[in-house]
Parts: sequence; C-alpha cells; structure tokens
Amino acid sequence: LYGLGIVEFATFIILAPLGGMFLGFFIMVATVWICRRTTPRRVDRVFRRLQLVSAAFYSLGHGTNDAQKTMGIIAGVLYTSGMMSTFHIPFWVVLACHAAIALGTLSGGWRIVKTMGMRLTQLRPVDGFAAETAGAVTLLLTALAGIPVSTTHTITGAIVGVGSTKRASAVRWGVAARIVWAWILTIPASAIIAALALAVTKLFR
Repeated sequence: LYGLGIVEFATFIILAPLGGMFLGFFIMVATVWICRRTTPRRVDRVFRRLQLVSAAFYSLGHGTNDAQKTMGIIAGVLYTSGMMSTFHIPFWVVLACHAAIALGTLSGGWRIVKTMGMRLTQLRPVDGFAAETAGAVTLLLTALAGIPVSTTHTITGAIVGVGSTKRASAVRWGVAARIVWAWILTIPASAIIAALALAVTKLFR
C-alpha cells in the first residue's frame, strides 16, 4: 500500500465516510437490539459512562491518522531538502504535529463539535457511543492498512449512519450536503493555495 497514488487516495476519501456510515448504522441497530428490554433512563446512564471509553477509542484513531499525515509531509520535506540523511520522523516533529492539532481543536473545534452533535442530528449518549465506535474502528483499520483518510469525513459518515436508524428525517440532509460540498471545495482550494505559495517562494530563491 506504500505505492498508493492520487486515484487511490481520492477513492478512500469517498470510502471512509461510507464505511463509517454503514458501520455506525449496524452498531446502532445492534445496540438498540441488545438494550431492547432496558429502560431508557438506564440506557442513558450506562452509555454516558461507556461514551468515555468510545471517545478515548476514537481519539486513538484520530491520532493514528491525522497527525501521521502531517508528520509524513514534514519529514518528506526535511529529507528531500537534504536536512536529514535518512528518512525518519524526528521526535520534535511528532510533538509539533500533536501540539498543532491540539491547539487547533481547542481554538476552533467547538463549532465543528456543535455541527456534528447538534445540527447534523441530535445525539444521545448511546448515539455518540455508536458513532464514536464506528469512527474509531474505521480509522484504526485504515491506519493499519497504511491508508490516510480524514477523521472528520469518517465521523460525519458514522453520525449520519447512526441518525438514520431513527428515521430519515432525523438527519438534517441540508447540513450534510453543505458539509460534503465543503469537502469537495477544500481539495482544489488547497491545491491552488499550495501552487501560489510555491510560486511566491520561487521569487525569493
């Protein structure tokens, strides 16, 4: 899988949220069936605690994917520029990438959390547990296969899958469509900004 190209990456950009969606749907269905004779109050109390476990599991999946992509790019630049004689990930790069993701989540992550947990669909503790577990499993499987995917794409698919188990109208499809359009537009926008940045740096060589 180390020879993956642009087409393969683009394919998994689509497959990751779909995988999260189907897995979220089936985990939620299985959870509802297992808890079918349990009172809603007890289910809510139990899954408030279990969601701490699923959130930690999902955080592990997040770390195996998003931070690793940034580390690989930085290490690749250092190696090709001759600043490293052998390709490896310096420890300071690991710390810098984790710190950047943590600060980014701290400073602007709440708006994304609000969209995912309240605007896309209303999540109860049991719903959050199913979505986080589905997202974590998808992320860890792709990480073990060496496939870089988006954590946000994956959890969005998982939340849609969980929400759709209630009824189709439980998911705000207009919000979901805007999220997908944002995904589509960020790819060419990032490419354009990268090309402009390269052109600017060439002027100072």
